Amino acid sequence: MPFPLPYNFTKRKVMLELLGKISLVIHITAGVSTLITGPIAIFYNFKDPKKHRIVGKTFFYAMLVVAVSAIAGFFKHPDKVFFQLLLGIAIVVLTGIFRGVRSIYLMKGGRVIPFDFGYTALLGLNGAFMICLSAWHFYAGTMIALPILFAVFGMMSLADAARNRKIFSAPETMGRLDWMRLHTSTMLGAFTASTTAFTVNAAHFLPWYLQWFGPTLLLLPLQVYFGRKLKNMRNNALKVSTLT
Repeated sequence: MPFPLPYNFTKRKVMLELLGKISLVIHITAGVSTLITGPIAIFYNFKDPKKHRIVGKTFFYAMLVVAVSAIAGFFKHPDKVFFQLLLGIAIVVLTGIFRGVRSIYLMKGGRVIPFDFGYTALLGLNGAFMICLSAWHFYAGTMIALPILFAVFGMMSLADAARNRKIFSAPETMGRLDWMRLHTSTMLGAFTASTTAFTVNAAHFLPWYLQWFGPTLLLLPLQVYFGRKLKNMRNNALKVSTLT
C-alpha cells in the first residue's frame, strides 16, 4: 500500500502544476501576439508612425512576457539542455527589446542611464555563459547542433554587448537617424527570435538548421532594406545640412 502524501504537499503540487499550465498558456498567447503584431509594426514603420508606435508597444510588451516566462521556465528545468539554451536566447531578446525602446528615448534627446550599462553587462555575462556551455557540451558529446547553437548565440551576445558599450560610452556620436536605425534593426532582431521560437516548436518537419536559422535567412533582406533606407536618409540629411 503506497504511503499517503500529506494534504498540504498534495495541494501545493496541484497548485504548482496549475501555475505551470497558466504560465505556458500566457507564454504561448504572448508568442502568438508577437507573430501578429510584428509584421504589422514592420508594415507601418515608415507609412504611419502613429500606428507603428501603437502596434510596436503591443509587440514590446508581448515580447517582454515571452522573455520573462521563458526565463522562469529555465528555473523549473535547469538541468535540461534545451531550457539552458532558451535561457540564453531569452536574455538576448530581453536586452534587445530594452535597447530597441531606449534607442527611441535617446533619439528624442534622452540621456544614457545606468540601466543601459546594466542590461549591457547582463548581455555580456550571458554571452560568456553560452560560450562556456558550448565548450562543455562539445566535451560531453551532446548532439552537435546544441553546442553550435550555444556558440552562435553566445558570440552574438558578446558582439552586441561590445556594440552597446561603444555606443553608450559615446552617445554624442549618434544622430537621430542612427538611433532610429539601431531601433529598427534591434526590433527586427526580436521579431526574428520570436519567429525562430515558433519554427523550433512547430516546424519539426524541417532540418534543425532551418528551424533555427531559417527565419534569420528569410528576414535578413528586411534588415538590409531598412538599414539602407535609413542610411540613405541620414546621408541625404547630411548633404542638405552641408549645403545650407
